[in-house]
Order: sequence, then C-alpha cells, then structure tokens
Amino acid sequence: MGNNNDQDWIVQKLGGELDRLDDQFADIGMPSLQELEHLAVVTAVRRCKKARNELLLFWLISLLLLACMVGVLYSAPGIYLLIQILIPLLGLGGLAAGRIRRSKEGAEE
Repeated sequence: MGNNNDQDWIVQKLGGELDRLDDQFADIGMPSLQELEHLAVVTAVRRCKKARNELLLFWLISLLLLACMVGVLYSAPGIYLLIQILIPLLGLGGLAAGRIRRSKEGAEE
C-alpha cells in the first residue's frame, strides 16, 4: 500500500511541476508560417554563401600550395622529390602511430 502512495505522490509532484513549466512558457507564441519560411530562406542563403566562401578559400589555398610546389620543382628538383617522399611517409607514420595507440587503449580496457 505504501508503494502505491509513493507512486501517487510522485505523479502529483510531476504533474504540478509540469503545470508550473507550462505556465512559464504559456506566453510564448508559435511563429507564423511566413516567419518560418523567411527563416528557412535566410538560413539557406547564409549556408550557400558560407559554402561558396569555403570553396573559394579552398581553391586559393590549393593554388598557393600548387604554385609553391611548382616553384620548388623548377628551382630545386631534389628538394621537391624529398618533399614528395617525406609527406606520404609522415602521413603513414601518423596513421600507424594512431592505430598502435588505439590498440593499446583497447587492450587496457
């Protein structure tokens, strides 16, 4: 019988808290359909501009890197070849180190 009273008390307490929450947010109205459509359009335009700016930045950085690499190739082919060999080796080394670390962390668990 005590368990039933506890459950009733919890239900009443939750109901009171939900009513209090409803009272606090009762004055907030739903936006109109036009406001929601305007918000969707503004968000889509903002997302398009951001994507365009990111793509432009990507192309500028890639062209700068490409120009640097071509400049190094013509001025010092040995350094260019060294860079072309070192970068993949460093990348593979980083991947291997990450896998070893993850396997050690998995073994510790």
